[in-house]
Amino acid sequence: MSNSPQSELVIEGQFYSGDSSFREEALLRSAGGALVLATPSGQQTVSWQDLNISPRVGNTPRYLHLPNDAVFETRDNDLVDQLARRSSSGRVTRLVHRLENNLGLILLAAVATVAVTVFAFVYGVPWTAKVIAYAVPDGVAEQVGETTLASLDDTWLEPSQLPQQRQQALQEHFAPLLAPVGGQSLNVVFRASPAIGANALALPDGTLIFTDDLVELAEHDDELTAILAHEIGHVAHRHGIQGMAQSSLTFWLIVMMTGDLSAFSDSTVVVPAVLMSLSYSREMERQADEYALAMMQKNGLDPAHFATIMTRLSHTDKPVSTGSSRTEEDAPSRWDSLGDLLSSHPATEERIERFRDASPSQP
Repeated sequence: MSNSPQSELVIEGQFYSGDSSFREEALLRSAGGALVLATPSGQQTVSWQDLNISPRVGNTPRYLHLPNDAVFETRDNDLVDQLARRSSSGRVTRLVHRLENNLGLILLAAVATVAVTVFAFVYGVPWTAKVIAYAVPDGVAEQVGETTLASLDDTWLEPSQLPQQRQQALQEHFAPLLAPVGGQSLNVVFRASPAIGANALALPDGTLIFTDDLVELAEHDDELTAILAHEIGHVAHRHGIQGMAQSSLTFWLIVMMTGDLSAFSDSTVVVPAVLMSLSYSREMERQADEYALAMMQKNGLDPAHFATIMTRLSHTDKPVSTGSSRTEEDAPSRWDSLGDLLSSHPATEERIERFRDASPSQP
């Protein structure tokens, strides 16, 4: 702020008192370091400290905010710029105006914004989610797992139709691999599900769900043990909590960028977020594969069993459904789409070959 004598500035505009929507023609004068606002109803002295000048945006009207919610509005941007130079905020206002009108800086800012956004989604979100996953107490993971299983049982899962003797035999077969990992106890449960077909799921609390269709698809129990080792890898790496954290962070970043929570109803916003989540899932699958391979080799299990059942899964065009009367001639149902969405085990040739190459029976 400058208190030295200055040439007089007279700015024409309209004054709103803040008490009503009524406006008056007004003049704002600046001379000798003083500000005087004159209206037909009188005049008042305005302190520089109480003056808040809006930034310049092209030739749109400027607003000078005064005490008690009063506003002086004018279109004389050049005189307002001169007035701003006399205020303590003038330098900032002029700098912002120059930046907003510099095409090179605008393009540079746009490129930097895109780069920062891509970095945040590709590297920042996964790293932050991983930190959160390992910082969350085991009790939270247990509560999330229990709630998730209850919700799945109410929606997509049904009681298993496998004979109790078959379930018990598999539990005994799995037992050597069910030592606690990462502070979480492991528990295998069986469910039927027309929704997701032949699949296995790992919940954050160490609950491992095998569907009846997956059990029936296997031709050897060691194939199921191979899938078990993979799912244990998800628990060991805390992928359940990490995935939840990643999804939440991804959506909240989009909310922060769009500034509108209702934007999630727009497919142009939701689809990129879903695709980003799928890319994260592929990385988690690679980590779970590495864990499964190491566990199988440690326990003397042939990695070829994993390659065999994954090959069989890759040749299954749609989820197997033992609990549904739907025929092949029927039109695709919502359950088919749901099965595709929930498929967290993309049986790619690269994954299959990795386990096949690690098999001692491989020549």
